Amino acid sequence: MVPTIDAFRCDGCGVCVLKCPPQIMGIVKGKAALVTDLCEECGICADLCPIAAVRFKLPERHFEPAHDAYRPLHR
Repeated sequence: MVPTIDAFRCDGCGVCVLKCPPQIMGIVKGKAALVTDLCEECGICADLCPIAAVRFKLPERHFEPAHDAYRPLHR
């Protein structure tokens, strides 16, 4: 999942731009922006944003067993 940037929260500090491993982020009109096609989806930008303007949440996945042999053990 590609991170999303809340333009209303972003103050353009540039922390995410400096720490982006593939260097695909930049500041456009005073706000953070990224090239979504080149994003590696690492989530570092969201972890480092001091005001939580960058959001990155992995989708929740639920395991559905195909048959009884793969049922998880409950303790």
